Amino acid sequence: MAAAPEHLDIAIIGAGISGIGIAHHLTRAFPGRSLALLEARDTLGGTWDLFRYPGIRSDSDMHTLGFSFRPWTGEKSIADGGSILRYLVETAQADGTDRRIRYGHQVVAATWSSAEARWTLDVDVRTDQGGDGGAAGTRRARLTCTVLIACTGYYDYDQGYCPEFPGIERFRGRVVHPQHWPADLAVAGARVVVIGSGATAMTLVPALARQGAQVTMLQRSPTYVIELPSVDPFARWARRRLPAPAASRLIRWQSIARTDLSYRLSRRLPRQASETLIRAAARRLPEGYDVARHFTPRYRPWDQRVCVLADGDLFEEIRAGRATVATGHIETFTEHGIRLRSGEELPADVVATATGLRLRLLGGLTLTVDGEPVTPASRRVYKSVLLEDVPNFAFVFGYTNASWTLKVDLAGRYLSRLLRHLDRRGCQVFVPHALARPGERGVDEQASILGLTSGYITRARDELPRQGTRRPWRMRSDYLADLRTLRFGPVRDRELLLRPAPPPTQRTPAEPAASVPAPADRAPAA
Repeated sequence: MAAAPEHLDIAIIGAGISGIGIAHHLTRAFPGRSLALLEARDTLGGTWDLFRYPGIRSDSDMHTLGFSFRPWTGEKSIADGGSILRYLVETAQADGTDRRIRYGHQVVAATWSSAEARWTLDVDVRTDQGGDGGAAGTRRARLTCTVLIACTGYYDYDQGYCPEFPGIERFRGRVVHPQHWPADLAVAGARVVVIGSGATAMTLVPALARQGAQVTMLQRSPTYVIELPSVDPFARWARRRLPAPAASRLIRWQSIARTDLSYRLSRRLPRQASETLIRAAARRLPEGYDVARHFTPRYRPWDQRVCVLADGDLFEEIRAGRATVATGHIETFTEHGIRLRSGEELPADVVATATGLRLRLLGGLTLTVDGEPVTPASRRVYKSVLLEDVPNFAFVFGYTNASWTLKVDLAGRYLSRLLRHLDRRGCQVFVPHALARPGERGVDEQASILGLTSGYITRARDELPRQGTRRPWRMRSDYLADLRTLRFGPVRDRELLLRPAPPPTQRTPAEPAASVPAPADRAPAA
């Protein structure tokens, strides 16, 4: 008879910045519960271990990208990828999270049983078949857990997005994608064309120029940029005058307030915000530069992300003549570069396709609830953390207009509060379930849960969970509102149902279970 699968109280998928943060909050709240992080790769860190392209750095300040429970103490507020990865490793080691990570564990399917009130996980576990230096293989393992939390980010780790460029097969140079930057690529003295104008391109272009390349950033249309100092003067001032804990709290809240105010003003006064950003760019570019063509976007600020230039590095490289910007559409690759529809030729030895990400929700995980497949795109999000009619499941999406980690901290605190609430009620199962209201549409067909119109989001619109038309079924890009809801607001309302642990049963495998748990009670309306 086969042994029963190992059971965990809490299983977290992913050991990146989200998984590490959620694990800290839950292990602190429930030190006696079994918890493991199932990580498909061989190292922790997620994004910050995966991306190795030149210049990789944060696009958010580290005082908010760092965790609230372990403040960032580095001098630079706009930090390089290596420093961020070291911070994550040290954070995981400091509270023992690193000892809970199971590397080489790819969760491929999760099946919920209401009869057993637990998830069953099918996991591909990487093995070393031949001993030292032997060939790697996988074996299928099975685990069960009471609560499942997906901390997988939202893009495909295996491949980035690259459109089909005409004539690319004729190009005699090298084509690389930043998501898989080759360690052996030397660019000193080379002509490099970086296709794209998002955060990756804005980081990559000045870094390649500093390595001795002559770089052209090729964009179809301009992007909003803002220059920020890599060392925050306010943070430097606060650390000199205040005790470390007080300084960290003040710096963090100053960063939150500054970012929030900037975003709100941009959305309420888009024309003025646009003009301010464009004028700021023009002041840093050479006299007579064609700002209208290369740095004047056709959309409102924060319809797509505003890209950060650390210390104005891109402007510096343009002024020095080591980097240029070309705006236009690609007609075809040639043997020696790229020809635009305008007829302009861009010679290149290397082309870097910083053309975006492929979204891959939940790391490709297949969800099933009581025999029924779950399509996330058909479900709404409850309080930014839970998924409609999916029991004992949470997923963590950070902000796109602020530091990802701000949402991670709120989600970790909320889940801790929710599980304590279940304990007090003597319950084991929670499930968000929308109550129908007369005349209510229920779903906002136009809104994205990520709140942006960037290409990688619009391409995956049909894969993302849905926005509701009212709270708690709307996912907001608003830290202060989420702070009130997730940390200080009621844990639940009438649309979060609870159920006690099921009694032992003789249910046969063929007997169906209810797809939505019958509630043990209903909370008063929040």
